[in-house]
Amino acid sequence: MTNKEQNVSTVFLGILTLIALGTVLVLMKSVLLPLVLAVFLSYIFKPIVLYLRSKRVPNVIALLVVFLFISGLFFGLGSIIYSSVATFVREVPKYQDRLAVLLTNSSAWLQHTAGQLGFDVTGMSPADVIDVGSVGAFVTSSAGSFLTLLSDFFVVILLMFFILAGSGTLAGKVEQALAERHSQAVAAMIRTIDVKVRQYLIAKTLISLATGALTTVTLLILGVDFALLWGFLTFLLNFIPNIGSIVAVFFPLLFSLLQFDTLATPLLVLVILVVMQNLMGNVIEPKLMAFSLDLSPLLVLIALLLWGWLWGIWGMILSVPIMSTIKIVCENIDGLKPIAVLMSGGKTR
Repeated sequence: MTNKEQNVSTVFLGILTLIALGTVLVLMKSVLLPLVLAVFLSYIFKPIVLYLRSKRVPNVIALLVVFLFISGLFFGLGSIIYSSVATFVREVPKYQDRLAVLLTNSSAWLQHTAGQLGFDVTGMSPADVIDVGSVGAFVTSSAGSFLTLLSDFFVVILLMFFILAGSGTLAGKVEQALAERHSQAVAAMIRTIDVKVRQYLIAKTLISLATGALTTVTLLILGVDFALLWGFLTFLLNFIPNIGSIVAVFFPLLFSLLQFDTLATPLLVLVILVVMQNLMGNVIEPKLMAFSLDLSPLLVLIALLLWGWLWGIWGMILSVPIMSTIKIVCENIDGLKPIAVLMSGGKTR
């Protein structure tokens, strides 16, 4: 077989491997997604376990303290969010009726304005384009899926507990298990993933918490319904690069338009949230993250679409840490270093 034929075979084999891998990721979503969530959550809480160990707290006690803290935090917050979402689902028909009225008024205004300008907009009514019933059904089904996820979150916490039990020992075990010429490289790769991904997740979590809290307080002051729900949604969406902040502003803006009879409050919601998102994302976040994952912006966009298609919103949230982990692995394997270069966002030399 010639080199050209070998290259063609390698390309087709790679394509088939990617298709097979994508199929496995979709089919095993119910198993893999909680595990991946648990792994990345363990990066956030791992420093607490290591700190308690450094103070000579027995490992079992340290894990028990962290487990109780995490369980109380998640279940306390989960109960509040669960109640908010349940109330939101019950209130959807009311907002659905308000949306229908808003669309009807918009249609009348559009036809009146177009008529004065001499345009014929018959058949271009917003009420004909947007199916109000489908909007309500979509919101209700999405909220139902979210409630189901909250109820299954105990599995994620349990998996995270077992992962935390082995915190700080994987690199050492690798050094003992593999031959010396390989062990140091693999252990260094594991430590690099541990440091970079943990730094990213902790910094991103702090920024997201601050953004979500400020959003909640702002909406409470302005009297927007379900302020806590929108704040929590902002916290989650802030993990999604590029489009997350846009969607986080869109939902409270839309519901403020449906809630209030005037445009004053919705305009305040829009201005304050946009300014806050830009301040947190473009000023504070770069200063807090004194490092870079060095991922290509195009790769981030592709990863966002790919993992969103595979695992939904959680795939979009996890897309950047997953791709960063893959890049670090490629950087430490000679045959895969060209892939790491392509994934990099830095300038080539």
